[in-house]
Amino acid sequence: MPDVAVRAAVASDARAVCDGAARALAFLARAGLAAPAGTEVDVVDALPGELGGRAVGCYRRDTRGIQMLSYAAFEAIGAWFRTPVDRELYRSAAAHEMAHAIVGCNAAPDRLPVAAHEYVAYVVLFATMDPGLRERVLAKFPGPGFTSTLQISDIGHLADPNRFGVDAWLHYLGRRDREAWLRSVIAGEVVQEVTGEAP
Repeated sequence: MPDVAVRAAVASDARAVCDGAARALAFLARAGLAAPAGTEVDVVDALPGELGGRAVGCYRRDTRGIQMLSYAAFEAIGAWFRTPVDRELYRSAAAHEMAHAIVGCNAAPDRLPVAAHEYVAYVVLFATMDPGLRERVLAKFPGPGFTSTLQISDIGHLADPNRFGVDAWLHYLGRRDREAWLRSVIAGEVVQEVTGEAP
């Protein structure tokens, strides 16, 4: 596996984060995306600033590093994607954040909209999730997913990140050449919006 350094106080947290990162790396490698030369992941009890209380992880575009909640802090949330938290959901969160790091090293710096970053990261989250858990999560979010690329927006993501994630996954499933589609999203050919920080 490419160099992923995880700093965590609890060994089981580090193992879960490494597993999630490996899943993301393997999935996006099949789409022809290069892995970062090195990624540092800090497992913390709280995320900084405004991310505290509204996110479970954060990819920093400036440092290309990741911060993830500890499993204890994640568990304290109670539910994520309207689903009781467990270790598998935690691994999926780690895969999501690692996907941001992979997108970050394959996209033009500071040019890819948050919504494009998040679209790919949520696709990775669901693609690498245990199928049984994925089925349970999706059942809590009925609907067809995005029906137009115009719906893939920063505003939509901010309004309801979990709904955005489900809609991204369902939309992705409808693409004919899914790997080429992801490369197009990362190349900035799909979502055209103002850029920002990717949670």
